[in-house]
Amino acid sequence: MCSFKFRFRDQDGDVASDESYEFSDLFAAIAEAKRVLGEMALEGLPGPSDEASAVEVLNADGFPVARVGLTISVDLFAT
Repeated sequence: MCSFKFRFRDQDGDVASDESYEFSDLFAAIAEAKRVLGEMALEGLPGPSDEASAVEVLNADGFPVARVGLTISVDLFAT
């Protein structure tokens, strides 16, 4: 088992979790980050001033090892 932490970025800013979670490997931690990002999206999608909502996966030492993000873009076309 490997220990990971998460850092969340949304319209409210960045928040790092102090709690560690045990996963079988990095890919299992990324799968959990995807699930959490889906829950974050239910609370609100990134707005015009937000670049993205994201969950960073941090290793046991607190260094980022992966990032799962959601970006919304709007393209306007002249009519």
